[in-house]
Amino acid sequence: MLKLPQAKQYGFTLMELMIVVAIIGILAAIAYPAYQGQVKKGNRAEGKSAVLKTAQALERYFTVNNTYVTNFTTLGMPTFSGDDTGGSKYDLQIAAGGAGITTSFTVKAVPRFVDTECGTLTYTQAGQKGMELATESTVSKCW
Repeated sequence: MLKLPQAKQYGFTLMELMIVVAIIGILAAIAYPAYQGQVKKGNRAEGKSAVLKTAQALERYFTVNNTYVTNFTTLGMPTFSGDDTGGSKYDLQIAAGGAGITTSFTVKAVPRFVDTECGTLTYTQAGQKGMELATESTVSKCW
């Protein structure tokens, strides 16, 4: 009996494809939370930078006028952290204290995204860094 040569088959079996899909799924499950953490860390860097810029502007104003202000227009600063209102990650606020002449301030960066780890970033005229509404973190981790 004459045997015909079998043609070589090229390609992957269903089992091989399923193994590759499973491996990709496992890698994605590990990588995605790490990616989200890095994105939040980058957003916090934007907020910290904006808070420190605002605090510097307040100190410059205090040097000339011997008082702090709560008006961003007077400082020539925006009320948000990024380049424009649409792409910013934080809204900024200034709370001033003292009777008559304002002798203290707290700059706050309120996140526009959900940040249960750090919440609102704060900075005072004394250089004290802090957080509000944070549930599970420390100042050193967020700042």
